[in-house]
Amino acid sequence: MTRYWAVSDLSVEVPQGAVPVVEGSPEWWRARGASRMLIVNDWLRRRFSRKPGQRVLQTWHGTPLKRLALHRPGFDPRRMAAVIKESRRWDVLLAQNLYAERVLRKAYAFFGKPIWVEGYPRNDVLIDGDAAAVRTALGIGSDERVLLYAPTWRDDRTEMVDFVDPELLARQTDAVVLVRGHSRTLKPGQDSTGARVIDVTGYPETARLLLVADALITDYSSVMFDFSVTGKPMYFLVPDLEHYRGELRGFYFDLAERAPGPLLRSQEELVAALAADSAAEYAERYAAWRTQFNRRDDGRAAERVVSRILDQGWLTP
Repeated sequence: MTRYWAVSDLSVEVPQGAVPVVEGSPEWWRARGASRMLIVNDWLRRRFSRKPGQRVLQTWHGTPLKRLALHRPGFDPRRMAAVIKESRRWDVLLAQNLYAERVLRKAYAFFGKPIWVEGYPRNDVLIDGDAAAVRTALGIGSDERVLLYAPTWRDDRTEMVDFVDPELLARQTDAVVLVRGHSRTLKPGQDSTGARVIDVTGYPETARLLLVADALITDYSSVMFDFSVTGKPMYFLVPDLEHYRGELRGFYFDLAERAPGPLLRSQEELVAALAADSAAEYAERYAAWRTQFNRRDDGRAAERVVSRILDQGWLTP
């Protein structure tokens, strides 16, 4: 089968045998209109109109901690209408776990259609991926400690949060610091440079960054649910916790009670936590977290999803 792969530019590597098409180009429009099936991980947008017989698999882009779609604070009729219009375009929604299934179904009013709880195919690489090859591609030595800083975006600002000085953090921890800005806040390659700091905002696969990281520093990002597949330590830098939880967005559960790592208020606290060994302190929480959120992230999610697509007969000539 011909598999088209949407990319931001032709420097992005696509799977072997796939045909790259630049998003917004005439080739991309033709591929989106003519394909029998679309697999997407965000809103379709761009005046999408589904053709007769065309199927849409929505994989979404993460298990949510923060409230989204119809659950976001404030009553906005236009947003509500847009959410329902969008979810009606999907035939199937993929969820990482049962918790995400419940949240996403209600948040997107996705009723009367199936949700497949099969884990995330993108996380298969965290089970059997080649970390050494990714390190080499990024210019990181095999014996170097790697910290990945990946905060989410904020509804009240357009730029990335500035809670971390990456270059100072690299010196303080004797580590390579990877800075992964959110797609809504950064332009690739323009925000974080310096000795032992690598801006990986433009790196096409977050999962491969999780694979090489020795520890994750995040806040409220759904990347926490992906990184926990690895079992490696997580640190939550959340100086704006009260504002974000109480006013800006809100949570589906209390992060402070269940986080599988320490909640920290400053870079000083972060550096101290990175120097300490807190694995034993959070072992029980981490185990419970993985049991709830990563039960299906076993390295075979892609296989199961493809099998279900074929069983549905969506790709039969």
